[in-house]
Amino acid sequence: MITVTRIGKHLGAEISGVDLSQPLDDNTFAQVANAFFDNEVVFFRNQHLTPAQQIAFTRRFGVLEAHVRKESRLRDHDEIFVLSNKLDANGKAIGAQDAGRFWHSDLSYKREPSMLSALYAVEVPVKNGVALGNTYFASSTAAYAALSESEKRRLDTLRNVHSYREYRIKNYAAQQDEERRGIRTVQEHAPTPEQLASVPDTEMNVVRVHPVTKRRGLFINEGHTAWLTGMSRAESDAELAKLYAHITQPQFIYGHSWRVGDLLMWDNIAVQHKATFDYDPLPRLMYRTTVRGPAVE
Repeated sequence: MITVTRIGKHLGAEISGVDLSQPLDDNTFAQVANAFFDNEVVFFRNQHLTPAQQIAFTRRFGVLEAHVRKESRLRDHDEIFVLSNKLDANGKAIGAQDAGRFWHSDLSYKREPSMLSALYAVEVPVKNGVALGNTYFASSTAAYAALSESEKRRLDTLRNVHSYREYRIKNYAAQQDEERRGIRTVQEHAPTPEQLASVPDTEMNVVRVHPVTKRRGLFINEGHTAWLTGMSRAESDAELAKLYAHITQPQFIYGHSWRVGDLLMWDNIAVQHKATFDYDPLPRLMYRTTVRGPAVE
């Protein structure tokens, strides 16, 4: 019997009593899935997973996605996207060093954005007994529910464009700014024409109805939303800034402090998330699997 302990006000729960290295029977998996959709973010402590075991567990939720950044996939396991500041023997980054700089929902620029992401902590940076590199999650469903009825009706009519190309341009500019200010330097692989062609800009509704929970949420994010359709760029930027500030208010956020062996899953349709980079030069190594979701409208 699993135990689900709610942590945050609107999102976040710990699931205990489960060993994810072993196949789950249908009843246990159903309990885990229900807890996941109910809480939007769930985590399991003290797991000991091989890449194959992480893949096998998350595949129970649906079809796994291989990230467009091939250079950051785990060797022999394309389904795993590596997030790390570590370098190999030749001084080359072993994974994405800067993923999560902006609030975002994973792969939201795709016609079939991801539904679920699972991040497994292999190495966690610790300084003076305190874990660094926290990840923060904001509930876009709770943020939508808190709006006035008139504002909900207005937003229900809007559409927005998510763009991988625009994200990479913005991310590179932020990297250059950090380097100029002496904050940190990361290795950035320029996207190939083939990579960019594989993820064209996608237009979708600002308000999205969750296919499982039927909750309505704001499906926009700082990282991947390029503009609101039918507005000037200045009008769009101002409107988006207001909405981003609303979504990321403290009452809608859960912050996770990592431990080695944590497996944390979040609902990309219901929440967005953001990384912190307070740990260089301490090593951090995380493995992410991502489950494809239904097509956007």
